[in-house]
Amino acid sequence: MDVSQVIHEVDAALGFENSEPLTQGGQKLVLKGMIGGAKAVAKIVFIEPGANGDITLQRAHREVELLSAVESNRVVKVLTDAVEIGDPVKAVCWAEEYLDGNDLSASLKSKWAEDDVWLLMHDVAEALAACHELEVVHRDLSPGNIRRTSNGHFMLMDPGLARHLEKTALTGAYQPGTPGWRSPEHVPGGDPVPASDVFSLGILSFFALTGQFPIDPPCDPQTYDRALIEQQAPPISTIRPDISPDLGEIIDRCLNRQPARRFLDGAELLTEIEKMESNR
Repeated sequence: MDVSQVIHEVDAALGFENSEPLTQGGQKLVLKGMIGGAKAVAKIVFIEPGANGDITLQRAHREVELLSAVESNRVVKVLTDAVEIGDPVKAVCWAEEYLDGNDLSASLKSKWAEDDVWLLMHDVAEALAACHELEVVHRDLSPGNIRRTSNGHFMLMDPGLARHLEKTALTGAYQPGTPGWRSPEHVPGGDPVPASDVFSLGILSFFALTGQFPIDPPCDPQTYDRALIEQQAPPISTIRPDISPDLGEIIDRCLNRQPARRFLDGAELLTEIEKMESNR
């Protein structure tokens, strides 16, 4: 596949100007440039022939559909419809708002201050509340999918593995998600629900404060899956006794291995966070 030719076709299809590669990984290439005089990014997903390519194409359309439907200042905004390139389709592309700042991959290498974790939980819970209101589960809440912008706030990105609770899954027998950041419901045969996203946010917050996973992912996936189902995460106060009891209580509840004992969705979590923040 001639990538430069695909980029040329994407620029024309989206009205994208001054484009240049920003990041590339797997089947996705991200360009930065301008649309209508404003900074934007173009996302290109390359489609391989066959059944897997069909799933990739459906997932890309689903991502754009979700981003178009969600109304939240904490979720990246889509600027165009998804456009298919080629016949047969060799790529699908769309444009999103440009976000400055960085994802959490680098910042999680050092321990965070408590105030930063409160803000992380508040902003991501707000984003999840908007998704869960539409009965959509993100299913891949991991450091690479959350960006902290220059104003200090956090934005949720890349719902490419998200699933509407009433729609058929596209992922086959294995659940999506990034090792280390999965919930017990991500284990093969499980069924992620809104409380699964809450669990993953609990992992992110736990890691930000401690520099370690609540349940460490071993090399063997089966051992990890069994640990997710059978083990309860330790109370965060056993590792960080200096954090406030309110924050510790929220994180511990997010990490309960039984979904019914967590906050059931982003809205319930956000309500509790705002109640505790008002008393700080």
